[in-house]
Amino acid sequence: MANAKNILLAGAVIAVCVGALFILLVGSSVPIYSVKELMDDPKAESFIDRRIQIVGNVTEINSTHFTIIDPQVENTSLKIYVVAVNVERPTGLELDRTVVVEGKLLSITNIWTFKASMISTKCPSKYQ
Repeated sequence: MANAKNILLAGAVIAVCVGALFILLVGSSVPIYSVKELMDDPKAESFIDRRIQIVGNVTEINSTHFTIIDPQVENTSLKIYVVAVNVERPTGLELDRTVVVEGKLLSITNIWTFKASMISTKCPSKYQ
């Protein structure tokens, strides 16, 4: 009888751990958007101060920020100003490179502003 109780207890502990792991993995995913998807979203203001990722192509770089656009869109006025202060910049961060930035959207008025906490570059194709 004691052996059956131990098996039930062990099963319950395993079930709780698996459930907690599932909740952590599903709940911790950071949504990713293209520049156009984010800017066209009718509820874009709901993304302010929420952790998200944005993918886009770099069009301007300086010491404190860079600007990204959606490479699939010809309208270059759809751009996001990425503040990149105290963030490690990858060595491949250069003009026309596709990047993924993670952080928080700060503003959507006049100039869309995003505070980056992580920047990664897409690997260039060996066929280019």
